[in-house]
Amino acid sequence: MKPDILFISRNYPPRIGGLETYSYNLIEYFGHHHAISKIVLGKPRKHLFWFMPYALFKAVRLIKEKDVRRIHLCDGFLAMVGFLLRSFFSVTVSVTIHGLDITFKNFLYQAIIPPCVARLDKIICVSRQTQKECVDRGIPADKTSVIPNGINPADFQVSESRQAGRRELAKSLGITLEGKKILLTVGRLVPRKGVAWFVKEVVPRLDGSYLYLIVGDGPDFARVSALVAKLNLGGRVFLLGRVTAEMRNRLLYASDVFIMPNVHVHGDIEGFGIAAIEAGCCGLPVIASDVQGLKDAVLDGRTGFLVEAGNTEGFLGRIRKMDLNRDAVRSLVVETFDWHRVSQLYDEVLGPF
Repeated sequence: MKPDILFISRNYPPRIGGLETYSYNLIEYFGHHHAISKIVLGKPRKHLFWFMPYALFKAVRLIKEKDVRRIHLCDGFLAMVGFLLRSFFSVTVSVTIHGLDITFKNFLYQAIIPPCVARLDKIICVSRQTQKECVDRGIPADKTSVIPNGINPADFQVSESRQAGRRELAKSLGITLEGKKILLTVGRLVPRKGVAWFVKEVVPRLDGSYLYLIVGDGPDFARVSALVAKLNLGGRVFLLGRVTAEMRNRLLYASDVFIMPNVHVHGDIEGFGIAAIEAGCCGLPVIASDVQGLKDAVLDGRTGFLVEAGNTEGFLGRIRKMDLNRDAVRSLVVETFDWHRVSQLYDEVLGPF
């Protein structure tokens, strides 16, 4: 059977990450309604050196043998593959741009990737900020569309009640959670996430009823850990490192507020902020910096609140006055970002099959 569309992704399960989750769900949901083919890499990034030529040659074979006419690239890094295929065959090539795949600070990368993206047929951007970054690099605005990242609610179910989850969490941390409010951050610890800033500037000004749990690893882990020790916050700030998806879900349900305190780092943008909709899918309201793609991931005043980046008083005020209804937050996030809806938006932008 002739496939409607060929997907190419260099980030795919069993690897774990935001791009992997995006690629899997996009391809999975398209497969419910269309005949598809896929060329994907589920191995570590060191395998990219062979995957790129492999993807190119396998795509050529599928074009010739199965008469493939549509190709979608799951991130901008693959734009050169798409450009070559479009140059030599009668195919339509689209791409999703996430953020760093268009802003990566490297002269050679910027000299090659944005011009290749500009020569593709349709560019889907996960946020308005990502769209702006594309246009700023010479990509025609009329080729771009904004479609947010999606979420699969089934991935965020737990079998226990919120109260039971808090009891289990208290036991694992070795503390009591009675009368406590839990602030939670989940994500890779890199400077732009602003976790070090939040620990230094905000947490010390909250009273002892607030606990801050940090899930994730990354280059800033040691820096944050050192700040916790220096400020004597060991009984209030807990760095949990990497956790299982099951534990992540328990934490999202057990917590009171999700924190995304991003700061500006030149050349490193938050393309969307998928952690915000993961939290919202569990009914957890978000307080996030009013920067970049977070403006699209947080529906201000409805699923959370946006605060000026680096504004200590702004974060403190919102944390102390958080009053959003968890059921309403969850309903709105699912209604807006469910992959069923997001895949329909892709269908509309990519055109009739």
